[in-house]
Amino acid sequence: MKPIQLYKNVTEENGATVVKSDLEALSIENLIVGGKLGNNLAQALFTSIIESDAGFAALMNTPLSRQLKAMRDASIAGENVPIYGEDADGNLTLKNIPKMSFSAMTSNPDDCCVIAGDLQVCQDETILKAICIEKCEKELNRMVAAVSGASTSSAVYAAYKQMLIGEGVPKNALPTLAEFDQLSLIGQFITLNMLTFINGLLQVEQNGNIIKRFSGLAQVYARPDVLPISGSAGIIEAFDQALCRMNIIGIRVFAGGFFLASSTAYTAIQQEVTKKRDGEYPTGWTVIEETETVNGYQMPLKKYFFNGLPIIESDLVYIDSDTLEGDIYLVPPSVGLFSGMPLDMPAKFILQEWEKKTSPFVHFNEEATSQPDCWTSCDRLTNFGGVVATDANALLKITGISAGCDPEMYQGIEGLININSYAPYIA
Repeated sequence: MKPIQLYKNVTEENGATVVKSDLEALSIENLIVGGKLGNNLAQALFTSIIESDAGFAALMNTPLSRQLKAMRDASIAGENVPIYGEDADGNLTLKNIPKMSFSAMTSNPDDCCVIAGDLQVCQDETILKAICIEKCEKELNRMVAAVSGASTSSAVYAAYKQMLIGEGVPKNALPTLAEFDQLSLIGQFITLNMLTFINGLLQVEQNGNIIKRFSGLAQVYARPDVLPISGSAGIIEAFDQALCRMNIIGIRVFAGGFFLASSTAYTAIQQEVTKKRDGEYPTGWTVIEETETVNGYQMPLKKYFFNGLPIIESDLVYIDSDTLEGDIYLVPPSVGLFSGMPLDMPAKFILQEWEKKTSPFVHFNEEATSQPDCWTSCDRLTNFGGVVATDANALLKITGISAGCDPEMYQGIEGLININSYAPYIA
């Protein structure tokens, strides 16, 4: 596959690789609305997918995530940073950052002195697993494409080019079909990383088992030592209970954290967190009203905060398609994401790796054989990592939150509730 052309006018904005354009219609707003094609060869789109989901962007930007990335970068730079290990089963592990504490102080009645506690160092290990996506082309399909000039993605490619032409992109700047296929694969791979890091525990049957068992955020919050709070009594009551836990642990422990909400759970917040008769929001809640530009239009936007921590909605958090109930995770600063590939610039990084003859992240196989085809050409993109939590006491989840919507409202769009639908959507 021919590598995509690299442009000189590439800049970095908030960790995203952007190709500047004066065309407002080609600006990136988010995954669902706005300019879906990016600028020129859409290099901006496939990096901005990550930033389009505010929840994943927040997870990638926690203090622990930044620290783990720094440790990874230091290791690559040649410094001896012992961050990898191996457990008894031979799994590759990440040795979590040590946490030091004292055991309890003791004293006997009438003693003058208190016996000091012992200094303890606790260190867990997180299993790191691979994430991989592969795209193969059979010999027969390649020959047919060579003769007819068409491939399985030709119709999408033709529509893509016409949209770019309609927005004023010159024909000599349009991507080739090979470049478009390459971008599509990169876009799906980035989306796969996002889905896996958030919902690693899930094994979803729809669209194939694309989400494997993995140390993702959902798996961390499925541990028995994570406090569950029922959301059946309503959002206000559930968050009040969460505040009790937060105050006991120490509210400062959560500074810089956030609440991650599924789309149905966020709907419940929108419906319940409203002004009372006195014109004030419920105790502990702050709502900031802003506007955002979508498709060139100004739309009202409300941002919700509970005791200073933002409530961030993510379309990627799993929703039970039978009950339609959602979850909310309290993500403290002690939760972080470790990725072998730098996810703050994935498209640019992958394109650079594509240029190399050998790369640990991008693989080519021109000799794969499978009957009845004589050969199959495969491109494979890989990554590895996991979500790390160094303080189980600071973890809690609010579960069983009803969106407050009648089931009939979801009639005919059940497939959109399945988060796996985001992967083929990008293609």
